[in-house]
Amino acid sequence: MKKIIKSSLEEQAADYLRELILSGHYQMGQKLVESALARELELSRSTIRMALNTLAHEGIVVQTPYVGWQVIDLNEHDLWEIFHLRVALEPRSAWLAAERLSDEGRRRLQEMMALFLEKAATPGVDSQELSRMELQLHSLIVELSENQRLYSIYQNVANQMLIYFNIDLVTYEPEEIAGSHQPLVDAICAGDAELAARLAEENITTFSEIGEKFKAHCEQSRKRAAGR
Repeated sequence: MKKIIKSSLEEQAADYLRELILSGHYQMGQKLVESALARELELSRSTIRMALNTLAHEGIVVQTPYVGWQVIDLNEHDLWEIFHLRVALEPRSAWLAAERLSDEGRRRLQEMMALFLEKAATPGVDSQELSRMELQLHSLIVELSENQRLYSIYQNVANQMLIYFNIDLVTYEPEEIAGSHQPLVDAICAGDAELAARLAEENITTFSEIGEKFKAHCEQSRKRAAGR
């Protein structure tokens, strides 16, 4: 008999709010009011508070004294940290994955890449959907490194990484985004660790470029806020 798993109200509320934040419905730095969210979702304030605490542990909301809850407001230093985290983890993970890849791992990686390419070719696909696919692909590569500590670190910042990807990928064409990962996947599947590590690093947008995109993103956010 299949086991039925019922998620708690707190988990459902956290899932709902997480989706709104990561989809950009709530802007970076936007205030989240417990009482208003409780009325909107028809839940108790304690349930909302527990959901927000979950998201705080994930690093996408913060609680500030005398201000309350806010969506994380990434600044250039945050981007700098995430950029260097990627440079530190992704090339090494790709190297390890190429060295240790099993037949099952190769199948999973190739299936994920095929799904990425299929999603990119879908008419009307947006950069946020592709950001999710890119995060899933990189997370899988880190998982296939078989280094649990690397994987745990990567998972701990996954949602912040997704916000980073949302900023980075908006200027690229969908098929360019997906296609740029094919050589990396091919190198890992071929067991070429040195090539995989080099391609993984080359695939990371330079910090100066992501910084310019971040400034444009902030300007667009200010214009949207002014137009409300």
